[in-house]
Amino acid sequence: MRHPCAFPFSLHCGTALAFVALAHAASAAETSPEPLQAELVAEHAALVPGRSLSLGVRLRHAPHWHSYWINPGDSGLPTKLAWSLPSGYAAGDVAWPVPKRFDVGGLYNIGYDGDVLLPVALTVPSDGTVGSNAHVALTVKWLVCREECLPGKATLALDLPVARELPRPDARWTAAFTRARLAQPQASAWSGGVHDDGARIVVRLAGAGLPPASVALDAFVVQRKVVDNRPPAIRRDGDALVIEAARSEYFTQAPPQIDLVVTTTDGVATRGWHVRVPYAAAGTAHAN
Repeated sequence: MRHPCAFPFSLHCGTALAFVALAHAASAAETSPEPLQAELVAEHAALVPGRSLSLGVRLRHAPHWHSYWINPGDSGLPTKLAWSLPSGYAAGDVAWPVPKRFDVGGLYNIGYDGDVLLPVALTVPSDGTVGSNAHVALTVKWLVCREECLPGKATLALDLPVARELPRPDARWTAAFTRARLAQPQASAWSGGVHDDGARIVVRLAGAGLPPASVALDAFVVQRKVVDNRPPAIRRDGDALVIEAARSEYFTQAPPQIDLVVTTTDGVATRGWHVRVPYAAAGTAHAN
């Protein structure tokens, strides 16, 4: 059974959640930190004309709070970035790290907790003026949840000099960017297909480097409202990896393919792989 205030929710549910969130915030304001703090950081302390460099939105969650992945799961909203950049500059999409699954009273949310960095590539135009400063700003909006949810918003900015040569990485953020790169889903050479019988969706993957079933595995679908957000059943069938989940109750139309992130954890670090699998409403198709 779905929570009556699962997103998208009605105005009454939204108002009720707002009152609960505000009441909690008022009672805990003097004893608890903010549930989420955002910060804009740069891997290098200067920019170089014609180069792409890494920025990151650092999200620091208070204990027991989480924000959301590109597919937030049963409830929630993904973190959104809106950039304000000098003419000719361009910011790429968020390179989403591998997410986690959170069970919140029977709702399964997908996202992040702790200290996480959302990397974004910033492209500097080739005619950028050496010796000038680039004002890089963005507005970040999030929803952060525990049992209650709080929307948040911050305007962040950096003034970065434009230099002729790339300086060494900023030592303050080297470890954070290293962790963020390790947390990126790696491209795989796996092939596979989807079988959808109307009730269950089964993904069958084959290829070198599949993780063994003996490790802790999870799988996340980027496209929303395709599969149920409970943890899927994952097993090995000979050389194949089989991932099975119920169809989402909000399923309306089969996508041409699904983007799947398979993750494994050893209790310390989480690894992930990305695979795009063609979708078939009946039977099984195979990737090229």
